[in-house]
Amino acid sequence: MRKNIFSTLLTLIAVTLLSNSTVALETDEDVRFVREGVDYTQYEKFLIQPLEISRTRLVPPPWMEGKAGQPRPWHISQKNALFLQEQYHASMKRQLEGKGGYQLADEPASDTLEVEVEIISLTPWADPKDEVTTKGSGEMHIRAEVRDSRSGEILVIIEGSMPVGEDYHENTQFSVDQDVEELFESWGEYLRLALNEAKVKK
Repeated sequence: MRKNIFSTLLTLIAVTLLSNSTVALETDEDVRFVREGVDYTQYEKFLIQPLEISRTRLVPPPWMEGKAGQPRPWHISQKNALFLQEQYHASMKRQLEGKGGYQLADEPASDTLEVEVEIISLTPWADPKDEVTTKGSGEMHIRAEVRDSRSGEILVIIEGSMPVGEDYHENTQFSVDQDVEELFESWGEYLRLALNEAKVKK
């Protein structure tokens, strides 16, 4: 199972349920928050908001042209944006509905968790035209919020960076797409496991 910051949902929710106290931790890599005293047994559905990429920055790695850490003067293409959003929703649906037995809702309700994920920045390891071998396809910095969909109260906040792929492969469109799909699948999987764990702990 791929390791990324979404896996902290399992630990954080378990800690708050056992200690009955809000957890707010900050490290060099991510910020995490879980609200105290939440009864997760009431939630049976997920309202998955569209993946937010309208403000995503493309940041080159140090070995590519341009100053490291500075955004490129261009944005994600419409084709790639559509792929990211469609793949994200398909992965969430597959993991939460297909494997978890949870329903995806279209509107807020008392039994529904609202999930919103924003990709803050993307760092590709290579230009699409480069014929090179890379370990994964790049790095992604995200911010994720889980709310009570009816009240809008924030229950979980996670922000941090994670690799897009972990295996060595040639830099092709197929390999990049596979890495993105696997990453999104892991997000849905951890979200499903976190709610399952919270229901058991409660």
